[in-house]
Amino acid sequence: MQSNGIKVDGMDEIDAQNTPVDDLETEDVNLFFLGIDQSGSMDMFQSEMRKALVDFKRAIENSKEAQKILVARANFSTRLAIGGYKKIGELDVDYQSNGMTVLYDTIIEGTDKLFVYMEHLKQQGVRVKAAFALFSDGLDTASNHTCYAAKDTVKKLNDREIVTAFISFGPEAMQEANDLGFKNVLEVGRTDSELRRALNVLSKSAISNSKSVVNKTGDFFEQ
Repeated sequence: MQSNGIKVDGMDEIDAQNTPVDDLETEDVNLFFLGIDQSGSMDMFQSEMRKALVDFKRAIENSKEAQKILVARANFSTRLAIGGYKKIGELDVDYQSNGMTVLYDTIIEGTDKLFVYMEHLKQQGVRVKAAFALFSDGLDTASNHTCYAAKDTVKKLNDREIVTAFISFGPEAMQEANDLGFKNVLEVGRTDSELRRALNVLSKSAISNSKSVVNKTGDFFEQ
């Protein structure tokens, strides 16, 4: 199946990877891609990240928007693992760090999966908004894809009025985020308390964007 230049796999395969359309509780769905840097430089923050992810999950679960939000968590280090779009109650809150950083691969492959599921939902009559968010503390060090290809992918997200958001955990990733073209970039300090604040801001932003009639493409972060 192919529509608007996007290759769409069979419905059964898409439903197996993501939340099946029949299991949705609303016709208005907000997809939230959450890419999390698990490279070795995050080693000292493993425990705090687990706690912050628990808080992130709980905040969305306890919101009135919970049934509208589907989250896909992508873990990237030397390897990339992208999960399907699931109800917030299914979000994995474990965290292990090691290896290098495949930031560009995460952007490109994560966007591909987002576009496929969006198209699938739309074909089933579901109204869809989406946000693509990354959390990272540094530069790409191991991707197979190039910076140019990643930048072009971010442009495709922006052109489709999908929220592009980047949290830089410390200053090192700030220039990378801006160079790639993310419209919403937030720098936080490299401390336990700032890590908790970052995930708190991210949950508030996801909830606020879900409430909004249109995507908050240029003013996503709620602080």
